[in-house]
Amino acid sequence: MNDDTRAKCIMEFYKIYPLSRKLVFDTFDQKKYHVTRTQQIVLLLLSVSGQLNMSQLATRINTSNEQATRAVSQLVDMGFIRREHRPDNRRVVNITLTEEAEGFLKKMKAEIRDELLKRFAGVSDEDMEKLYEALIQVTAVLSQVTDK
Repeated sequence: MNDDTRAKCIMEFYKIYPLSRKLVFDTFDQKKYHVTRTQQIVLLLLSVSGQLNMSQLATRINTSNEQATRAVSQLVDMGFIRREHRPDNRRVVNITLTEEAEGFLKKMKAEIRDELLKRFAGVSDEDMEKLYEALIQVTAVLSQVTDK
């Protein structure tokens, strides 16, 4: 593949990013749950990543350590995140979800899934299969070029 094709792929990211964000985040009722978009991103990331330290979190959500710390502090106050200092290096703080957060995420993901199923109801089964296969490929490629 040449650089022209790579550049075309990058241009498609500019199109797909706002569309995918809108699909996920617009189906989430912030007023109902009292969780900001940043807090939602932190919760969703931890739900798939398990435990992260604060630097890893900030890198993965593409924000400063200060902003990540602020979001985590609020989630700790809400009872959704637990902070733990590493015994071998007290400066490193690992964060994990609490059981309360896992229950909250289960409910939130079910509501998002139900809303998205309604939105995709008019799409043919054939197109949905194509989309699914494409998303698997996109995820695999993006995993090669992003920090984990």
